[in-house]
Amino acid sequence: MNDETLYAFLDDELPPERVAELLSSLEQGAPGAADARDRLTTMQLIKDAVAGVEAPDDGFTLRILRRLDAHRSGRG
Repeated sequence: MNDETLYAFLDDELPPERVAELLSSLEQGAPGAADARDRLTTMQLIKDAVAGVEAPDDGFTLRILRRLDAHRSGRG
């Protein structure tokens, strides 16, 4: 599945008959589905960021980054 199709889906410009096809191709177990879902998620996050949509953060990201930093420096 190409990025153009994914962008059309996110922009609500994908024809209805193609939406069903896209959704079935994103189902777990479909070839390439995991990669396509990751790309779709990334595209939506970028689209939201460009539009100025703020995502609430409960500190989860910062906790993960601290753990990664501790692991790199041998403290974790």
